[in-house]
Amino acid sequence: MKVLELHSITKEDGYIYYIHHYKAMARIEFLVSKIEVPISFTVEMNPLGIRTVELDPLPRSIDYPVLPLTKALKEYIDIMARDGKLPET
Repeated sequence: MKVLELHSITKEDGYIYYIHHYKAMARIEFLVSKIEVPISFTVEMNPLGIRTVELDPLPRSIDYPVLPLTKALKEYIDIMARDGKLPET
């Protein structure tokens, strides 16, 4: 399993400046197939500068173990946030 990309990323309005809510489409490659699933996630920066990523529950239609998929998506989102590739507005 591999996360290929996140696209159609939109930022939702929020009132707390250090918490950012996003929605996106994730393209994921499994052993023999590729799928796209809608995801929503939150990126929060704490006062010490440590970033945490929380992912909302994934759709039940995915026929793959949820824990490895969630871990891979969180790592991918964290890299995108670190590199400044998530929309600011």
